[in-house]
Amino acid sequence: MIPAPGGRFAIVTVVASTAAAIAMLMMGPLLDGLLLLLRDVFGVLALPFSFLFGMAGNSDHAARLDHVMGGMGAGLPRHPARALGAAALCALNAVLFLLAHFSQAPGTGARLLTGGAAATALAAGWLGGPAVALVLLPGLIAEIRVAARPLTRT
Repeated sequence: MIPAPGGRFAIVTVVASTAAAIAMLMMGPLLDGLLLLLRDVFGVLALPFSFLFGMAGNSDHAARLDHVMGGMGAGLPRHPARALGAAALCALNAVLFLLAHFSQAPGTGARLLTGGAAATALAAGWLGGPAVALVLLPGLIAEIRVAARPLTRT
């Protein structure tokens, strides 16, 4: 049995996929900041030993410490503005879809809102990358189904 378009199933699908995409987008910069903080703390903790090794005449340890500390957090995304923009588009996606569903006059205006929600989901998937686009895909399919058929109240 296929749920009716515009019903509770569509709302849950859109909201869940949007929430998962926002969580995915925000975890990258948070983890990046945490790893940068850990790298700085590790650098401060290694400083006295570096000073003592330098006084002893041993200078090859500095290259090893720089290699260890320089590799922390190197592979993380460096575009927090893109992640924030994609998260804002994801939130706008959910708001537009919910406005379309709960509007008082379900007609052309509701379809335009649903089409706008689908467009913002596509833009968020483009800004966020392929992983975010895959997470947003179930919600996008639900939005397209709702835009193709008249909204039903449940």
